[in-house]
Amino acid sequence: MSTLTKVLIVLLSLFSIFLCGTVVTYVGNANNYKELYDEAQGDMTVLAAEMASAQRQCDEQVKSVAGLKKDFNERIQLLEDAKGKLMADLRSAERASLQLQSRADSWQGILTGSEQTIGTLVVSLEAVRNELDKVRADDVKESKEFNELTDRLYETMVQLLALQADKRRLLEENSGLEDQLNLAAGGRTAVARANVVTPVEGSARSAVSMPETTDLKGLVSEVGESLVSVSIGSADGVKKDMVFHVTRGDEFICNVVITHVDTNMAAGVLDLKVDQPKIGDTVSTKL
Repeated sequence: MSTLTKVLIVLLSLFSIFLCGTVVTYVGNANNYKELYDEAQGDMTVLAAEMASAQRQCDEQVKSVAGLKKDFNERIQLLEDAKGKLMADLRSAERASLQLQSRADSWQGILTGSEQTIGTLVVSLEAVRNELDKVRADDVKESKEFNELTDRLYETMVQLLALQADKRRLLEENSGLEDQLNLAAGGRTAVARANVVTPVEGSARSAVSMPETTDLKGLVSEVGESLVSVSIGSADGVKKDMVFHVTRGDEFICNVVITHVDTNMAAGVLDLKVDQPKIGDTVSTKL
């Protein structure tokens, strides 16, 4: 027998011994593996059930997420549409703002020019107002002087008429005296003259009617835009077209030309207005 064969026989013997030991070990542990397998199989069943439940929950969650995603997409689309509209409105607003800014700049230039023009007009108006006040003051002064001159003229006319009456009376007396002297000196019968002597009066009367110089006084009872009412009327001698002077203390305010007369009140329009009359101001026909 060869050496190789012997080696093979030895190896086979050793393998047989090892195989027998392995079989014995396997048979001894077979029951333990079966129990472990059964336990593992039960765990797998439980895990499979849990996995199925989890899968169902996952599917439900996926459906819910899909619905939420759809809602979110719709809302996002709505927001995108709104954003587009707002952007369009913003661009329109910007264009309108530019146009308004341009118009504002134009109006600003016009306003600046207008302010300068108004400033010039205000200065001119102030100068005209000062000149007008001066003219009114001069007019009031001249009116007062004219009234004084008129009163003096009336007094002079009255004195002149009185002198004329005295002259006529003296001439008539002189004529009577001459007739008496002629009768006494000549011894002739003279034709008697009517010894008419103009009676002496306290004051001579003018042949023409003199204007009324009665000083009527009252108060301003009502003030309108251009119409003023006074507290006296026809019962006090007020007539249409009469001119009343409105004063406040020693200050001249304006004139009132009477246009409407009632029994106890009258009304008229303003003239030579220096200041706005107030209720309670004094009115009179003489300054």
